[in-house]
Amino acid sequence: MHLNRRSFVLRTSLVALGGCLAPSALARMGRAEQILDWAKVTGHTRAVVNVALGGNTLMVVSGGEALVVDSKFPYLGGVLREDAKAEAGGEGAGKVSLLNTHHHGDHTGGNSAFVGRGKTYAHPKAIDRIRGQIDSYRTGAEAAVGQVSQNLAGNRRAIELAIEVAENAANLKADDFAPTDAVEGGSQIKVGDLTLDIHHFGAGHTDNDIVVHLADENVVHTGDLVFNGLHPFFDPNGGVNAKGWIKSLTGVLELCDGETTVVPGHGPIGGREIVEGMRSYLEQLIEAVAAEIEKGTSKEDAQQMTWPFMDGLGFEQIKGRVIGAVYDQLNG
Repeated sequence: MHLNRRSFVLRTSLVALGGCLAPSALARMGRAEQILDWAKVTGHTRAVVNVALGGNTLMVVSGGEALVVDSKFPYLGGVLREDAKAEAGGEGAGKVSLLNTHHHGDHTGGNSAFVGRGKTYAHPKAIDRIRGQIDSYRTGAEAAVGQVSQNLAGNRRAIELAIEVAENAANLKADDFAPTDAVEGGSQIKVGDLTLDIHHFGAGHTDNDIVVHLADENVVHTGDLVFNGLHPFFDPNGGVNAKGWIKSLTGVLELCDGETTVVPGHGPIGGREIVEGMRSYLEQLIEAVAAEIEKGTSKEDAQQMTWPFMDGLGFEQIKGRVIGAVYDQLNG
């Protein structure tokens, strides 16, 4: 096979990175194991919960089929799909589909590993926004080797797949990332013997948030409507609506009982209390910022403030942005 200079550099990186593999990683290479660390959620669900790897991914497995909820960054799409195929039954047996909870790149960057190879779902507005992000996806694909070396340096298969992604970056098109099946509130998706109920409560974190409810497993994936233990990300260009976000969380809570397992978009898995915590954060944030607007505090000064409900949370670097976004919305 002829290798151009770029491919030579990338594949040389594989040798260099592979040389850093720990003995335990080398021992795993001979066995068919999951590439990523999947935590068991319920009998039919697994999740990857790791802030460094992007939005939390849920895998639903039943009857030789697997559905992946959110595909993380470009360098992880192929990894997620291989893990899902292995869990569902492996080559020739596993049937794999994908659902995006919203359009943000840390939830959709790996879509190209799934689109055209099985069913792919998202809200109609998410599909449109995903199409418009092709330049960002290409940039992420070009950076795949650097990202895998930072986050999965001991994982040879992940490195191999990242090199393939980087080599193909220039060829990527919008259609490679856009899901082909639109779903909205009230839609259902079958995975083997399981039924996933799809909910959309209006504009919240974005204008295309999807909540996944597996009633038989008593599991809810909220997407980025819930950031557990972290300041939430506000994207003014993504249709964010602070008051609508609270409404959406109220809708999520109606799906939960005291035993429900809640997979947030970012942060640790919990129960309905993490949904309540996110709603309380937003309610207090709106109240605090509204009080500052009433007093005549400028946006810039408000962004330097903090309140007890904001203390001790991760993503500290975006706290000022959160305050500023709510200030703009309340100020019309």
